[in-house]
Amino acid sequence: MRTQYIVLAKRPYRESALLLSGVSPDAGKLDLVAHGAQKTDGTGNAGIDLYRELEVEYDDRGNSELHSLREHVVLHDFSALAEEPRHFLFAGRMGGFLLRNSRPDLPLPLVYDTLLHILDHLGRKDGWDMIRCSVVFKSSFLYENGLLPESVGEQQTAFLEQLIDAGVNGADLPSCRPEYWSRLNEWLNQLMDYHQLDRGGNAKN
Repeated sequence: MRTQYIVLAKRPYRESALLLSGVSPDAGKLDLVAHGAQKTDGTGNAGIDLYRELEVEYDDRGNSELHSLREHVVLHDFSALAEEPRHFLFAGRMGGFLLRNSRPDLPLPLVYDTLLHILDHLGRKDGWDMIRCSVVFKSSFLYENGLLPESVGEQQTAFLEQLIDAGVNGADLPSCRPEYWSRLNEWLNQLMDYHQLDRGGNAKN
């Protein structure tokens, strides 16, 4: 199978392989084994690293949720966000949340596109700040999974639609008072707790 893939975690696996965990718009949470990726003789899988979008081809035969990576091409490299430690840690929290709360074979097209835009903003000096990234990310995840309550009134509906559009398509964020972003973020945290999503014990972001 061939799909796009964002690497959210990696760790050594057996002799010279890497175990990759990430998300795909088509396959949801996806774990891949990159055989030989730890080789230092130039024959390993170059370009595989955290916060990179890859186009991958993998073997999806069998009943296992762990698949072998066959080929990959680097599409986007968001490693620039590591220049700001707070952004790097925030990306780690987002990735951890997705890996804990997503399932294999459950597509995440809206969340996937939103994550791409947020990683891009985190690596830019003129990008969204973390509180706006947090609100956009949580809103997109809850919306795609049908966990947002129905909007009350046209104004609230329009605000939500613009918020989701900003995440999925990179449109402008809706306009509101600066302090409203923090209030909205806290409301989303409470909503996630209500739905018993695993936030990893982090109550700040």
